[in-house]
Amino acid sequence: MEKLKDIISSYYNSYLKEVKRIVQKIHDTPELSEEETLACKIQVELLEKWQFAVEKKYKGLDTAFNATFGEGRPNICVMSEYDALPGIGHGCGHNLIAGVALGTGIVLKELISKNHLKGSVTVMGTPAEEKRGCKIDLIQAGALTDVDIVLMAHPSDHPTSQSMESAGIMQFLIEFKGQSAHSAAAPEKGLNALDAVRLMFNGVDAWRHQLPETCRINGVIKDGGKAPNIIPDYALADFYLRSFDMDFLLSMKERFENIAKGAALMTGTTVTIEEIKHPYKPGKPNNELNKAFMTLAKNYGMEPEWMEPSRASSDFGDVTYEVPAIHAFFNITGEKKDVVIHSKEFTQCAISSFALEQMGKTVKILSEIGYIYLTQKNFEKKVQDAFPFAKTKKE
Repeated sequence: MEKLKDIISSYYNSYLKEVKRIVQKIHDTPELSEEETLACKIQVELLEKWQFAVEKKYKGLDTAFNATFGEGRPNICVMSEYDALPGIGHGCGHNLIAGVALGTGIVLKELISKNHLKGSVTVMGTPAEEKRGCKIDLIQAGALTDVDIVLMAHPSDHPTSQSMESAGIMQFLIEFKGQSAHSAAAPEKGLNALDAVRLMFNGVDAWRHQLPETCRINGVIKDGGKAPNIIPDYALADFYLRSFDMDFLLSMKERFENIAKGAALMTGTTVTIEEIKHPYKPGKPNNELNKAFMTLAKNYGMEPEWMEPSRASSDFGDVTYEVPAIHAFFNITGEKKDVVIHSKEFTQCAISSFALEQMGKTVKILSEIGYIYLTQKNFEKKVQDAFPFAKTKKE
């Protein structure tokens, strides 16, 4: 009897040319969050060609889609991301995430069809991970109601690894308004909004010393004035707050807002604090899916390593509160140890022959996990038992 690994490889190789074409096109035509019109269109066209039933503008989002094959449960969902970064294109490798989703989707379709399996596979297109997390919009609209597990894999500059616990994140735009004046002739008549931003940064810097190592605060000044001889009457800062604990993150929010208000008081300016939709929850990985991924990654020669929790954040964290899910990582930089994610160098790696090879191995791993979940009740039970929010959802 032909081995499962060989069967999966055969199916994937049959569609490899089409998958690579999409990955290349998305890479060569980078689109920012919620502007991924072409990336969405070409994935939808391919999935329709592959006889998936496709819902366009899924749950009211212009660049989201939902493509399903099969009937009933279990329903294995594979998520695709495809937005790029400003200025550097696919420096996060989302073109490869799309490739993994498409490849895994078509392989699972073939396995379900050829083996007459009960269940279905869904390829879900999820826009704007880099900007505001449209997975949260999809969740709130009920996109995961009929989903049993979610599979996804992200390219990395670190070794291939399991789905790590990730930090939750909240984003704030802090706007100060003061009074302009000539900075040399009449400084006493001005209220300096830039001073307020500077004092706010000083307050945040002092606060960092009392925060746990697992927390992070990062900010930039987006508008700090127009000319040195004009006291700035307007200034704008953009901040990210991160923590592995959602309750602690909410307590950070309160302290952070007080620092902003204090800076306004010290400068006589007014402050407006805007919390950006949506905060991302800390990611909580599924241990059984992780163990399966790491075992298979070793079998496929990817030299995986168990990694420590990541302080990075993703809207996939919210997915892990809804259903058992894995957001694994696959290395695409190889021997290039100086290349880091979110860089132009990583953008170049995201279409290399090595990256495409690693993508293919990841497709086969996720396909095998999906097949095992569809066919082995014991594995299905272990995965569901390892879902930490099962009781909460039932209640």
